Amino acid sequence: MKISSRIAKTIIILESVLAFFVILGVIVGSVDILRYLKIIYETPPTESFPIVQAFLGHILALVIGLELAVMLIKHTPASVIEVLLYAIARKMLIDSKNMLDIVLGILALGGLFFINKHFEPAKTFFIDANIVNPAMLIGDLNKKLHTNIPENIANTIGGLVVKLCKEGQCGLSEGKSIRVNDAEITILSMDGELIRELKVVKCDEKDE
Repeated sequence: MKISSRIAKTIIILESVLAFFVILGVIVGSVDILRYLKIIYETPPTESFPIVQAFLGHILALVIGLELAVMLIKHTPASVIEVLLYAIARKMLIDSKNMLDIVLGILALGGLFFINKHFEPAKTFFIDANIVNPAMLIGDLNKKLHTNIPENIANTIGGLVVKLCKEGQCGLSEGKSIRVNDAEITILSMDGELIRELKVVKCDEKDE
């Protein structure tokens, strides 16, 4: 196995571990929600506003943590945008001190929506026609190609190929094809044992 493949796999494992700790931190931090509710209940209405504001900031911070964990696992541009959306929303709702902060926040949100609409980050995992990145989510792939690839086996198309090859006790190699429901998945290129490109073709549309 090439050193680059070992490093890539190590990074993926470390990111998964970090995502686990982020989720664990969110679970532990969720206990403070009950404490905030108790303080809000015991505080007079005229004095509760800053506490409620801190309460909302805490909840949004937990949401950002969950989205960050998703980003570390999915490795998709769309998940990065979602993290930024929540971060900007929290900044606007909790930390804005004047109208300039709100205007800048609105511009930032508008820029993210513009990027999401016109550049469609999910499409970056489609290299050319039916050639896809192995990190492409199976759900997104099914929507794009109108295929019926099962989503309960793995999250990504690359993960599905690896799992099916292990179950079938067959190795990964360039040119290898796997039939899954109405789709045929072919490994186009690899870097050591790491899949780089896949080709997915809907069987009823494949040229005979």
